Amino acid sequence: MRHDCLDRRDWLIRASLGAATACGASNSSCLAEALPSDEPSVRLVADPSKTLFRVRIEMDVEGNLTVPNNPLVSKRKAATLPLKSRAVVDYEERVMGLIADRTAQAAERYYHEAVTRGTIGKHQKSLELRDAMRRLNVGRDGSQWLTYSPDGFLTDLEVDLLSLPTSSLAVDALLPMDPIRPDHAFRVGDRFQPDKSVLAAFLSLAAVNDCGVTGEVITIESDQVRVNYQGRVEGSVGGVPTSIDLVGKLVFDRQTMTTQWLAIAINEKREIGTLEPGFEVSATIRMIRKPLAAATRLPAAAALEAAAKVPPERLYRELTSSAVGFAVLMDRRWKMMADAAGASMIRMIEDDRGIAQCDFRPLGSLAAGRQLTMAAMVADVKQSLGDRFAAVLESREEINQAGLRVLRVTAQGAVESIPIQWVFLHFSDDSGRRLLATMTVGGNYLDTFAGADVQLGSSLRLLPLDDETTTVAGLPDTASVN
Repeated sequence: MRHDCLDRRDWLIRASLGAATACGASNSSCLAEALPSDEPSVRLVADPSKTLFRVRIEMDVEGNLTVPNNPLVSKRKAATLPLKSRAVVDYEERVMGLIADRTAQAAERYYHEAVTRGTIGKHQKSLELRDAMRRLNVGRDGSQWLTYSPDGFLTDLEVDLLSLPTSSLAVDALLPMDPIRPDHAFRVGDRFQPDKSVLAAFLSLAAVNDCGVTGEVITIESDQVRVNYQGRVEGSVGGVPTSIDLVGKLVFDRQTMTTQWLAIAINEKREIGTLEPGFEVSATIRMIRKPLAAATRLPAAAALEAAAKVPPERLYRELTSSAVGFAVLMDRRWKMMADAAGASMIRMIEDDRGIAQCDFRPLGSLAAGRQLTMAAMVADVKQSLGDRFAAVLESREEINQAGLRVLRVTAQGAVESIPIQWVFLHFSDDSGRRLLATMTVGGNYLDTFAGADVQLGSSLRLLPLDDETTTVAGLPDTASVN
C-alpha cells in the first residue's frame, strides 16, 4: 500500500487536549442562566454581503497510521507508522451563496500557496500545488467539499493536499444560529451548540452521528468578540467511523461582522478502512481570514453559479505511476495504492467497499511495427485465467486519445464459486512499448463499476521511463504477433 500522500489521514490530526463532552442537542439553544441586564451584549451574525476573503491556514500534525496487511481481506492492524507534517494553504476566496445553516454553497479560489512537508515512518515527503492548478472552484456533495479545476485535472496527491480538515466556507456558521435572548444578543458566559450540519461541513465529515460541542462567549470588546469551543464529534468519512475531540478559539470582528481568526486543536481517531489506513493523530490548525474590498487574483465578477452542480467530468483526477510509467484519468473513487518497479495497482472504493482493482504491468517490447493480434490476446486471456475462465463477453480494438493501440478483452468466470469479471487492456505504441492493465470486479458490483474500463482505456497515456523495465506478466511475451 502506498502512504506517500499527506492527506486528511496524514495531517488531519487532532490535538489530544481532553475535550469534555457536552450536552448532545444539535440545535443552538441557551445553556446558561440569564446574566444581569447591564452586561454588554452583541449580535453574533456574520455580514452576508462580505463575499471576498484572503484566507491563510497553517497546520502542524503528529500521530500514527495503523496499516492493515491486506485491507481488502482483513482490517487487522499489521504495522504502525509515525507521521509528522506541516502544511500551509493560502488563497483568495469568493464565497458563493449561503444555505439554511449559513454554510456556503460554493466558492471560487486562487491559491497563492499550497504545500505540505513531513515524514511518514522514515520517509521524507513533500507536495506543492502546481502553478497551472492555482485557479480552482469548490462545490459540495452534502456536507463534503469538492475542489476541482474548471479547465484541467488535479492529480490524486493534489486532491488530498486540498482536502482540508477544516473549511473556511463553514467558519461563520459556527456562530449561534438563533438568538438566545429576547433582545437578540449574546453576553459573556452565554453558551450554545453548533448545529450538526455545520460541524459536518466545518470538519469535512460525510455525516455526524453524535455531537457534544459547546460554544461559549468569553469576552466582548469594542472591536471583537472571543468565543471558545469544546467537545466531541462522532461521525464518518467514506463509511469509516471517526471520533474527534476538539478545543478551539474564534475571534469575531465587530467592524467587519465576520470571523477573522480561528485556532483549533483536534484529536482524531479513525478506524482502518478499505481504502486507507486508520490513524490516531493530533493537529493544531490556525486560520486567518480577512475580508477584501475587491478581487486581486480572481476575476472581478464571479464565473461560477452558486447553485450549479459540480460537473462530474471535472471530478476526474490524474493517477500517475512513476515506476511503471503511465498516467490515467479516473473518477475520485479510484486511488493509487501501490507503485513499484514492474507493478502498479489502483483500487475503486465506495463507502468503504472494495468495488474493483486494476493491476498494471509492463510487457516486453516488440520490434517496431509489430503488434499483438486480437486472436492471440483472447487465447492468452483464456490461458491466464485457466480454470477460472467461463466465457469471453467482448473483444475489440481501438485507438485511444493518446494515440495508443488498445486491445480490450472482457471475460467472465468465478473464483471459489464467486462470480468475477475481468477486463484485460493491452496498450502499445509504434515503438513497440507495451503495458497490460487487468481490471477485476465482483459480479455484485458490475453496475457500480460500469464504464470504468472505458474511461481507463480511452485516457491512459504512457510516460517516459529512465530505465524501462521489460518485466512480463499476465500475458506471455511469446504471444502471436503480426
